[in-house]
Amino acid sequence: MKRRRIGESELEVSALALGTMNFGYDWHGIGAVEESVARDLVDSALDKGVNFIDTADVYGHGAAETMLGKIIKGRRDQFVIASKVCGRMDPDDPSSGGLSKEHIAEGLDASLMRLGTDYLDLYMPHAPDSGTELEESLEAFDRAVQAGKIRVLGCSNFDPDYLKRSLDWAEENNKPRFEFNQVQISLAAPWALSEHKNTSLLAWSPLAGGLLTGKYADPKKPRPHGRRHYPKDGFPNVSEARLAPLLALLSKISELENLSPAQAAIGWLLGKSEISSVILGARNREQLNETLESRPLSERSMVLLDKAVQVLVKA
Repeated sequence: MKRRRIGESELEVSALALGTMNFGYDWHGIGAVEESVARDLVDSALDKGVNFIDTADVYGHGAAETMLGKIIKGRRDQFVIASKVCGRMDPDDPSSGGLSKEHIAEGLDASLMRLGTDYLDLYMPHAPDSGTELEESLEAFDRAVQAGKIRVLGCSNFDPDYLKRSLDWAEENNKPRFEFNQVQISLAAPWALSEHKNTSLLAWSPLAGGLLTGKYADPKKPRPHGRRHYPKDGFPNVSEARLAPLLALLSKISELENLSPAQAAIGWLLGKSEISSVILGARNREQLNETLESRPLSERSMVLLDKAVQVLVKA
């Protein structure tokens, strides 16, 4: 599988990555992935050339990291591991989250312990924290880099202005900068597609919570159980009627490219040079293997989908 650089760093990751949001925990009510299945997913991904696995401390409030740590034990050097900090580890305790210097230090050490490693390849704030000065958070991340606990810094779900402030601070203070922004990007949510000072994008929810798989396309059939069953957790919460023309085009292009709709949707993302990796979620080997067979689309198909996306953006 093709490897792509992260920003201006020397680190390369597989163009497709494995997400672990539901490892060991029923996140968003769509079913927990048990350890035996999770181990099968990791092994399948590795066999297909995937070296990049994405997790977060808040996924199952530590459950995903703990399970992943068991699975990679004894073969840590085969993987690029990313994790995040910010979300509340105790939903009822505001102090158990955020980006204070104390919580970043404690959260990172806790993640390292759960994962059974002494460093993370990629580490990022899961979201901005309006309750903490940005400079305090950035200084805490810098200290972790200097301590050898983090190879490459990035962020997740930062808007362009907040990312620019972070990059400007790093440049002014000669500190390690955020080399990537992990954001929601798909044909249904293309708004984050833009380059910024040679940073990379990591795409999460590339299938818009299953909307781009085609399994919800027939209104005459009962809606299958999944994220779209819960609109507020659908990733993204979009009007399916508004997206109908785009979904129809995606179906035609998938036939033209001899791909499934899911593979074509991921293929569109793989054709974007600013995206270093597309993070895939799966509940079983069959789902994962389908998406791992995705490939960049032909130039003609890319142009057609780009035009359709521009209409969506301007709507």
